[in-house]
This record gives sequence, structure tokens and C-alpha cells, in this order.
Amino acid sequence: MAMPTEELLQQYFDDRLALARLGFLQRMGRFPDADLTVGQLRIVLLIASGVTSSRARLLALLGQPEEELDQDLEQLHHKGYLERTGTEGIQLMPTETAMDVLDAVADRKDSIMELLAAMDPQDLAALVRGTHALRSAMELDAAMEHSAMILGEQILKMRQD
Repeated sequence: MAMPTEELLQQYFDDRLALARLGFLQRMGRFPDADLTVGQLRIVLLIASGVTSSRARLLALLGQPEEELDQDLEQLHHKGYLERTGTEGIQLMPTETAMDVLDAVADRKDSIMELLAAMDPQDLAALVRGTHALRSAMELDAAMEHSAMILGEQILKMRQD
């Protein structure tokens, strides 16, 4: 008999928190000596993960003042985390150092793969199905947010014209 939805959600929350703590402790030993503020780390992760490579999109995602973002981008460039490309240097590309930070934070080297490979095949299949369903729901939510943001920008532009 299946657990009630509220209990399943609580179990998921508890397990996710425990996994995050365990993963954090394991990754701390591999984290490079990054001389970054929290804001700069967010920028590096957004660019290195492929979420964006544009300054304009960073402004929209982070909601910070232009001057502050420009200062962070300049510091990240000088520290060796970002390269500027394009005709006016407006495309932002991660360096190998930025990718190392992403690897450490996201655990892309995936030490957990050994644990997954050792799982019961039915449990692993259920985990994969659940993870895929969660990803699909998150992508749909993100697409809806993006559409709403574009619509809002268009409405503001129409009002200004």
C-alpha cells in the first residue's frame, strides 16, 4: 500500500536534505580554492552550466544593478573565470577554472555513479523514472516563467512606446 502524498513529500524532503548534506561534505574536499563572493559564484555557475552566456540575461536572472554586475564580470575576467567573446565582447564563456568550479559544485565527476550502479535494478529504474518526471516538471515550470518574463518585457516596451 502506497504512503499518503503528504508523507511521501516529507520523506522526499528529508532524504533530499540528507543527500545534500552528504554530498556537500564529500565535495568540500574537491572544491578548488575559489576566491569568489557568493554573487560571483552564482554568475560563474550560470555561465559554466550553460544557462546563459549573455550579460543581459544575467541582469534579468540576478536582478542586481548593472554597475554591480559589470564590476563582478570584470573581476571574474581578471581572476580567470570568464572570457569575453563576440564583436563587442558581450558573449561570456567559462574558462577551465570556471568549469572546475562547476564540476566541484555539481559533482559532475559523479562519485555517486558507483552507488547507483550497486542499487537494486528495480529501485534504480524507479529512481530514474522519478528523476525524469521531476526534471520534466521543472523544465515546464522554467519555460512558463521564461514566457511570462518575455511577455512582461513586451508589455513594458509597448507602454514605453
